[in-house]
Amino acid sequence: MPEPSTAAFDAEVARALRSLEADSAVPALDPLGDPAGAARALSAEGDGAPLLLRAAPELGAPQRDKDARFGPAPRDPVWLRIERGASALRLAPMRLAGAGRPRSGTAGAAGAGEAAGAGDGAAEPRDAVRVELTSAQGPCCSAPSCTRERTHVAAWLVLAPPPRSPAPARAVAAQRLLVAEAQDLDPGPAEALVESVAAPLAAALRVPLVTARGTEPPGAIAPRPLPEPAPAPALTAAALARFAIRTEGELLVLRDHASQGPRGSATRNALIGAVLLVAALALWVQVMRSASAGDSGIAIGVGSAAALLSLAGYAFLGVARFSSRYAARSAPVASFGPGRFVVAPWVSRTGAIDLRPEGRLGAAISAGEVHAVRVQSRGDRFAVEIDTDHGPIDALLTDREDVARYWRDAMDRAVASVRHPGGPSAKQRLRARSQAQQPAAAS
Repeated sequence: MPEPSTAAFDAEVARALRSLEADSAVPALDPLGDPAGAARALSAEGDGAPLLLRAAPELGAPQRDKDARFGPAPRDPVWLRIERGASALRLAPMRLAGAGRPRSGTAGAAGAGEAAGAGDGAAEPRDAVRVELTSAQGPCCSAPSCTRERTHVAAWLVLAPPPRSPAPARAVAAQRLLVAEAQDLDPGPAEALVESVAAPLAAALRVPLVTARGTEPPGAIAPRPLPEPAPAPALTAAALARFAIRTEGELLVLRDHASQGPRGSATRNALIGAVLLVAALALWVQVMRSASAGDSGIAIGVGSAAALLSLAGYAFLGVARFSSRYAARSAPVASFGPGRFVVAPWVSRTGAIDLRPEGRLGAAISAGEVHAVRVQSRGDRFAVEIDTDHGPIDALLTDREDVARYWRDAMDRAVASVRHPGGPSAKQRLRARSQAQQPAAAS
């Protein structure tokens, strides 16, 4: 799995953080990736220093292309700079390209600009209005015989419209940012985990907390039990920025925001296609010469090679054409759906996840077939490996071990949150029986 260069991305993230008067080396909270760590940091007394928190903008509706169904188009996360005891905060896109302007021309860029509420994408003051919890039910898994339902609980930070918005726009410009979420067959643990983040966040911002039980005013928000176990130290903003996890429609998706996705290979594929077509043209010329000279055997042989190169060249150019139109500013690492997960899922040109249970590495794998999620050394890099009944799969590759362990934990929670409860499946029992019979047959 190739590691894209992250130098340009790191520079863009540093510019965005500087617009918030924050440094890339300061710790950043990511309640979507590490809810326990964020809950503890928000609940701590603190020393008066501002908090840097990452949140996710609300997404649009799922998409459809002919017979294929896709999730909503992705949007970049945003940074929030929070001062304890004040509802005023500062918001900036996750990255800025050049002189405070967002990187151009994609759905993600539009999302970043809209999230900031500013045309130039720079940091902007906003006012928090409330923190509200929502819940929804969905299927446990895709098994027709399973009637269980999984509860998804989310915490949203509601912001007032930007102060400089025109009066007509201000009536509809209120914005929600996803700050925490969890799903479980038992709604209790999911609600407890999300509230452990939402309650101290609302208290820190001095805004109401709205739950299914009612509204808690800023001065009377009850403290929630903190999740266990105690988390590892928070990652710095620079280390955290590249990967992010959140729900996109019905899937929980981990994305690599430093990757250009298919667009990164467009130039290479176009060059390969052009070279193959040039070689094919030379062979077609030779076919014509051989046919004119009456050498039918040579003409047939060379013609076969020319046809093969022509088809290959045309295929590479077709792939390059699709890749060059990829509009998202990120690529999915893995998606986790009801009872299953997919590494490197297929995407649309807008970066939306294909909802079919398959990806570039093959069919979806049942979450019940996962043995463990581990960090493995790969030379001077570290991979997050998902060990399954079908063998190990490297899902994520990074230069830093602490980053790999952070996302190992996040992926482990993601797999657990979509796994169907109970013992081995019929397929697993059949596979185990077959494996047990092999030594007996050999003896």
